[in-house]
Amino acid sequence: MDAPSGRLAPGLRLRTARPALPPAYVHRHRIDQTLSACGPGDIAVVEAGAGYGKSLAVASWLQHRVADGPVAWLAVGEPHGMRALWSDILGSLTAGGASTGSGALLDIAPGPAFAEPEVDMIVDGLASSPTPVTLVLDDVHRIDAPDVMDSIRHLVARQPERLRLVLITRAAADLRLQRVRLEGRLIEVGMRDLQFTRDDVVDLGRMVGSEFDATEVDTLLERTQGWATGLRLAVLSARDDLGHVTSDRLTGRNDLVAAYLLEEVLEDLAPTDRRFLLATSVGESITPSLARALTGRADSRRVLDDLVARNVLTVRLADRPDWYAYHPLFRELLIDRLGAENPDAPADLHRRAANWCVRNDDPIAAIDHFARAGAWHEVTTVLGDVAGPLVLSPQASELAGALESAAREAARRPTADTLLAAAVLCYHRGDFGEMSRNAEDAAELLDAEPARATPGSRILIALTRMVTARSSRLPELIDRCDEVLDLVASASRVEIPAARAYTLMARNNRGIGLFHRGEVDAAATELVGSAATAEDLGLGLTALAAETYLALIDVTRGELGVVADRIAAMTALVERRGWTRQPQAVALYAAQALLDLERHDLDAADRAVSMARRAVGPGTDTAALLIGEAVAVGVAVTRADVYAARAQCRRLEIARRSTSGLPLLVRSWYDAAIAETRILMGEAESVITSLTRPDASATYEGALTRVVLAKAQLAAGRPAVAIDVLGTADGFAPHRLQAVEAEILTAVAWARLHRDVAALQHLTAAVRLAAPVRQIRPFVAGGAPVAALLTRLEHVTAEDTEFVRDLLGVCGRVGTPDSTVVVPPVESLTDRELMVLQYLPTMYKAAEIAADLFVSVNTVKTHQQSIYRKLGVSSRRDAVDRARERHLI
Repeated sequence: MDAPSGRLAPGLRLRTARPALPPAYVHRHRIDQTLSACGPGDIAVVEAGAGYGKSLAVASWLQHRVADGPVAWLAVGEPHGMRALWSDILGSLTAGGASTGSGALLDIAPGPAFAEPEVDMIVDGLASSPTPVTLVLDDVHRIDAPDVMDSIRHLVARQPERLRLVLITRAAADLRLQRVRLEGRLIEVGMRDLQFTRDDVVDLGRMVGSEFDATEVDTLLERTQGWATGLRLAVLSARDDLGHVTSDRLTGRNDLVAAYLLEEVLEDLAPTDRRFLLATSVGESITPSLARALTGRADSRRVLDDLVARNVLTVRLADRPDWYAYHPLFRELLIDRLGAENPDAPADLHRRAANWCVRNDDPIAAIDHFARAGAWHEVTTVLGDVAGPLVLSPQASELAGALESAAREAARRPTADTLLAAAVLCYHRGDFGEMSRNAEDAAELLDAEPARATPGSRILIALTRMVTARSSRLPELIDRCDEVLDLVASASRVEIPAARAYTLMARNNRGIGLFHRGEVDAAATELVGSAATAEDLGLGLTALAAETYLALIDVTRGELGVVADRIAAMTALVERRGWTRQPQAVALYAAQALLDLERHDLDAADRAVSMARRAVGPGTDTAALLIGEAVAVGVAVTRADVYAARAQCRRLEIARRSTSGLPLLVRSWYDAAIAETRILMGEAESVITSLTRPDASATYEGALTRVVLAKAQLAAGRPAVAIDVLGTADGFAPHRLQAVEAEILTAVAWARLHRDVAALQHLTAAVRLAAPVRQIRPFVAGGAPVAALLTRLEHVTAEDTEFVRDLLGVCGRVGTPDSTVVVPPVESLTDRELMVLQYLPTMYKAAEIAADLFVSVNTVKTHQQSIYRKLGVSSRRDAVDRARERHLI
């Protein structure tokens, strides 16, 4: 950040440079005085038609005023949407030094979902500046998108006191500044203010070495109506050898006068200078090196300096002294004459300019020049070899603008090259369906003509397939990433300068795909490396995607403290950069929701799920959204709200249908959420039937499935079977959260079997595992049986006593000395009696129970009578009620 402007895209660096004043510029103090009335918190509007010197008038005022803070200048570029404009505004603030005073502005990086809330972040950043900031927006009339103009009006409505806003435009009506005018905060400079007066014309004559007499001054004013460009052109073209103006050359409307006088200026130049101007007009701005590439003239710097000195409608850019620009009207004429005199010349010159841009690390400008030359193969070559990764960078909007003509060409005359350019543009716009169609059509054409395929074009096609897999074909993601990696590996870095970035994109997505499949250790290795590389390459959203999935990996490992720290850091980052609604943030909110659920902050979990849904849009992380929806189901189940759980399951199903299939780990989350809802609905038997009992391998999916099956067996009244399903603690060892829940379920099962010592042992183990990470949910989900065990544990344990008290604060104490319900002691039941007891709440008859337990009917009846006696009851129904009071079932 030591040199902020150095981080800007080349094209933006030029548009953040205010124009230098030409040698013959007439400084008009009256305009300075008007603009100086614009203080911090005010708005100045400079409104007039083309050629009235609006930009130079503001540049002159800035040059002569006493500065009270940083100045940011932005010439509005081609309209490419709100994200593009505000990225440019942030770039201009950085180039002008305004961001260094407000740290908040340095971190904001507009993403694909940029909208009004992110504009508010920029406004708040400006409000926190320690010194006043002057922001000049030139060519505001070029904004034609309603939402973009709305954002400027929003800036006006929320203008902070620290901001002095200067708007230069040909038409100010769309800005709707009536309220600002009524508040006395609007300073207006209009066409009449910018028109030259008699004194101004006299000063202009002196500046160019001509003493105009009164008649000549009158003639100039009459014919030009004080129009600045007309006067400058007249002075250049209408002087005779004695320096006097020939009045009969000045007739007609301003636009006709301009065209005529521009022609005169061009014809009066030496042939070599004329050829130089025509050739260099293909560049919006010119540097001596570019001019030499276009003209072959080694003295290009001298020629440009001479044009400036002679005031031939050429200026230096004030903040970029090695760059020059022609007056817009003059350049329009030059371009028109160039094409009229030699129709083949523009294409050749644009190719030369494009090649120069490639050599000078400006691939976006190169694509633009190649596109203007109709060189579509070269467009795709630069795009695939160099510029592709920029679609993930702050320069994405500028790249999209350069590709628009290729996309239009693809609609008219599709070729593999134009279709690939259109596919990348569709990715930027979030139209993944059209992106895939364009890329597959291009692949089909290249398969028919393999000689036309380049390594870069093949990589672009593979990348579009990877993107499609990430959003709607999750099981294919790793294979698609491997395809990209193989193509990149087969090409040299010389062939594909963007190879490192492409490798990063593929490895990052591969790590995510490995996580989807449950290979969490391999996923972590990939994602740790890609996060560091992404930061190094300036691909912040890619780094965010890696970090969010590392948080999900930490959740599966049960490291809730690490998860909390990682989420806190990422949340601060996305809030600073304005990324709270970016698709890459969905996984962040999914991890946050999982953390909140496990720590039993159900309202916070709801909010995190809502944030995940809010971030859904083009490029949505389908798997992360599905995880978030599964958490929403878990919240409803924890609340025992069957209706909410069913409603959330419907949303979960909608998310599932957006992809062709689910990888193993994502599928396990989905299945668990559906199964727990069915258990809550009283359909435990169907869950037992539908879920396959996992093998003994210590996988996350297996641990999750065993826990759900055990819950179903307990709900079906089979605690012994639940214990068998859960097995030993060793099977859950790598997965702390599932291990805690398994120990709790085992404790409940043993308690139902009236094995109190075993129950307390397993609950103690659960507390020991849960306390370091503050996992609370499974204790609450266990209901009254767990609360009763915790109440007893509180009196007999010396470990984790504070955590046990916290758990009781959430779960509630059961059977404490101050309880109003006194339950008489019960003689201990034998294991066989406990097994028979589990069948009493069912509709099974004695013969059916006997068959299920492989004993005789008389044995079952004997056990029943013993149970009635020990519980102090005389009927089966009373036995069930008493057993429930004692938490035996």
